[in-house]
Amino acid sequence: MKSRSAGIAVALAAAAVLSGCGLTGTPPNEPPVQSGRITIGGNARTTQSVKCTQVQWSLAIEASTDPGRAEAFLQLGGEKPLVQTVNIENIDDVHGVAGGDLGNAEASINGGIYTITGTVVGADSAHPGQTRTMPFEIKAPC
Repeated sequence: MKSRSAGIAVALAAAAVLSGCGLTGTPPNEPPVQSGRITIGGNARTTQSVKCTQVQWSLAIEASTDPGRAEAFLQLGGEKPLVQTVNIENIDDVHGVAGGDLGNAEASINGGIYTITGTVVGADSAHPGQTRTMPFEIKAPC
């Protein structure tokens, strides 16, 4: 019985040591797999969170950075997603919208990552009181 208890104790100790493998070393420099990216006017930011909510054939994407966020509303069900609206808030002091008669946007999906590109119409702190068109891209893993 003593040798059986000693064997169990050795096995438990070995499991405890082995379970710690891989926890040392430097953390990777790459962003997490689920992070997205928001680019406006050529300036890119990695998202801190991306939330995708689908209700029937509509998809809402909320991507947050620090500071700012982007929201996109897509209609699904066709050959490729159709962008309804895009709203960009406080990303590099830029606020802009695409949808309806303002700006333009199109979307594609590849491997579960939605890419929305186009132009938003909005204002930035460098040009107060003026609206201008700015290119954007949103990459969102959903």
